[in-house]
Amino acid sequence: MPVNRGLQVFRKLRAIILPILGGLLFFAVMMGVSLGIIELNAAQSPTVPWFPLPAIGLIFLVTWWVSRRWPVRLNRPVGGRAYVVTLLLTYAVICLGVLESWVNNVTTPAPMWPDESVSTGFQLTFLLVLPFIAAVLAEVGFRGLMQTALEKVLPLWPMLFLLAVLNFLMHSYDPEQGGQLLRLLGLNFAWGYMTWRTQSLRPALAGHIAMNIFVPLLQYGSEQYGPGPVPFGEFPPSTLAISAVGGLVALGAALALMKVLPGRQ
Repeated sequence: MPVNRGLQVFRKLRAIILPILGGLLFFAVMMGVSLGIIELNAAQSPTVPWFPLPAIGLIFLVTWWVSRRWPVRLNRPVGGRAYVVTLLLTYAVICLGVLESWVNNVTTPAPMWPDESVSTGFQLTFLLVLPFIAAVLAEVGFRGLMQTALEKVLPLWPMLFLLAVLNFLMHSYDPEQGGQLLRLLGLNFAWGYMTWRTQSLRPALAGHIAMNIFVPLLQYGSEQYGPGPVPFGEFPPSTLAISAVGGLVALGAALALMKVLPGRQ
């Protein structure tokens, strides 16, 4: 009996660890290759941003192969209501995350290529393309490869918590992310739950891409036409109140729509 028990524990740990390692490896390798393509472009022609074509093309090709090799749920269609709920949840977490960033006095710059010799067009292209690539890789890696496998061996909420913590640790290279712990956990819970509920990766992918494009554009606008990198700690009470009310309204609307959302309960 002890031998059988130990074997069961080993198999369960293997069923947890292997998908996590596979998802992390997929994300790290593909993100590294994408950054390598961008670096090559910056070194050879810093004024002409040609990197989107090979980088996005490679991501689409590898994602297509992964979706054929493993059940990452990318090909499963869902109704429009699932996208609305996911976008509402994403907006709610972002709005409520403003309060967390204010408490922790976070200042967030727009994501820019560190080499100042590149052109403005290169920087704007980088601003839009890299967050898009990161969103696709994160969803395929975390909600696709990891979550699909972990659902078979872990209860829903412990599984979502594990993936949320792993995702936060992936962002720990940025000291500013330490002041946005609840926002990162909340986003991962929202996207993970909607993936589980709909059994499709598409709503979470849409929510992540929308956030990764919309937020950097706001950050860039603040730097070019406003006070600079977004200074959450300097937000006035009126801005914080609007953010809090907007977040609560979006959350309430999402929960109301979720009651009639088809899928797992």
